[in-house]
Amino acid sequence: AQGQEQLQNQSSNCNFTSWSMPLDKVNGTVIPLPVAGRTIQAVTDLTLDEQLYLYERTRQLKRKHSNNGVIQEETAPPLFEILDTNEDDKVADPDASVYLLFLDSSTRTKESIRNAAAFHAVKVNEFNAETSSFKKNETITDTMKMLTVYSTQQSIFVIRSPIEGICRWLETVMPEHAKRFGVPPPTFINAGDGQNTHPLGEYLDVFSMLEQKRWNRAAIHIAMVGDLAHGRTVHSKVDGLKVFQQVRVDIVAPDIFGYPIEYRNAMRANGFEVREFESIESYFETAQGSIADVWHFCQPQYKRVGDLLPSAFSELRSKVTFRPEWRQHLPKDVHFFQTLPRDKVHPVVPLSFDTLPLNGWDKVANNGFFLHSVLLGMLFGKLGRGIPAISKERCASSAFEIENNEDQEASRPFFGADSTSLPSWIEPVELSKDHTRRPERAKSGGSVPLKDGLVIDHIAVSTNPASCWQRMRRLRTILGWSKLFGNESVYDTGKEPGLMKGIMSLPNFDVRSLTVPQMKIIASIAPDCTVNAISNSTVVGKYRLHVPERIYNMANISCKNKLCVSHKDNKQRDVAAFFERKPFYETSALPKCKEAQYLFVCRYCLWPHEYENIWS
Repeated sequence: AQGQEQLQNQSSNCNFTSWSMPLDKVNGTVIPLPVAGRTIQAVTDLTLDEQLYLYERTRQLKRKHSNNGVIQEETAPPLFEILDTNEDDKVADPDASVYLLFLDSSTRTKESIRNAAAFHAVKVNEFNAETSSFKKNETITDTMKMLTVYSTQQSIFVIRSPIEGICRWLETVMPEHAKRFGVPPPTFINAGDGQNTHPLGEYLDVFSMLEQKRWNRAAIHIAMVGDLAHGRTVHSKVDGLKVFQQVRVDIVAPDIFGYPIEYRNAMRANGFEVREFESIESYFETAQGSIADVWHFCQPQYKRVGDLLPSAFSELRSKVTFRPEWRQHLPKDVHFFQTLPRDKVHPVVPLSFDTLPLNGWDKVANNGFFLHSVLLGMLFGKLGRGIPAISKERCASSAFEIENNEDQEASRPFFGADSTSLPSWIEPVELSKDHTRRPERAKSGGSVPLKDGLVIDHIAVSTNPASCWQRMRRLRTILGWSKLFGNESVYDTGKEPGLMKGIMSLPNFDVRSLTVPQMKIIASIAPDCTVNAISNSTVVGKYRLHVPERIYNMANISCKNKLCVSHKDNKQRDVAAFFERKPFYETSALPKCKEAQYLFVCRYCLWPHEYENIWS
């Protein structure tokens, strides 16, 4: 009964259609399957329960199709209670489609997904970027619009790209297009985007580690070795390893390949125990007695570190290459995993280790088919009954509904609105009993207080007057107020020596025409300013504007990550920049920024920015 109530709540909280969320019946109640239609851009796009379902169902599928007696005789308890065990694993729908869009080279991931799709007896299409419309400067959005309408049932697009954040962008824009043509909203799976993340690779790694641990989630001790700066799978381990209840991570990499500080700090915030070592040799010298029994090698990308002298190159390689004589120092039942393909001339793991029991990388390749088959089954809506419902905040579309609702309020007047209905970033200021404007108080050379109109005060308070002028110019330009009569001034705040503020006065401005979206623009450009409505020389409304949670749909904002799908260099003209406010954290993307109230993170590629840097 509790599970039924959870699923009913999920159905009412999330605005999913029957296309994007295939339906099931429980005691006569129609409910949506929880994972069907979900886009997977990052590991956390599946909840912990959903990940455990994925791993346990994969375990069952592998056991069913395996001739290995050891696998058949497993007695370890399940990772998750599978309520649809008797459900046929196969989708078997010839009108459903899987598209493979690999804009970067791939063998293992692509072939694993291809065979998993064939297992489900759905259409499999490979999009050849070398001979496609991309060569004619078509955007990824236009391409997806075309391909989406070629199927009458669910389409899943598996995308690997040097451009970051593609799946998150497409998740935003494609449902409305699909709705227009009466086809299911497509699903997108990130198979690796730039240097950002690789959820498919991480799910596969974690499943293989669970298998090595004989399905015991109690603890894991892992050494991450090699190029941890550029490896997108190893970046995903911050979230993927949370499947285990106790996590110890040994970071083994020289500074040039170092694990970015934001990931190290995030691991510690997750409760992981983290140690750091300069090389494999120093790891053995200083950590004897506490060496990890799981090793993950990330292939060095030497081209990304610039030109090196031969001696420096050799030294760097030696720090992340495992030597055969070190094998004696390894703990019992150790397993090695490594990203592939490997360098056959300078392998980080000796080729002679291929036949040893510690070889875990071949098991990963074998597991790929089974895990990808289950994941596709979940996204097609064939599998997944019994997974607990997710909250509205975790729904695939809910994050995008927020700003859509804000956009729909474009014509809603601002002044006179009930303060309880205002967004959290608008703070009404209580007015004193007598708030009459007094012209005799005007400063010499300054503007005379208005009789009627709008005054924006405390713009860009700082010690730099140029910043005040810049923000006021930006306000006029973006709001379209350049043709309005008015006055702009920069004054000493009178609170601290040298502290300046901008003031913009617009006489006879009809304050009733000001809308909530316009206020959001003002708040985004000049956070912490005050907006004053003047009528008959009296302030009749005053509001302090704080930094909005989201900044988007504005001219002159842009993500500064050159790999981002929204960056101008990538010529995706239909992608609009979108930033979300986050509490400050230290990041390698902003090495000089050690303190701030907030960072503004690109929704698509997650690149962090200081406030000033989001503006072009």
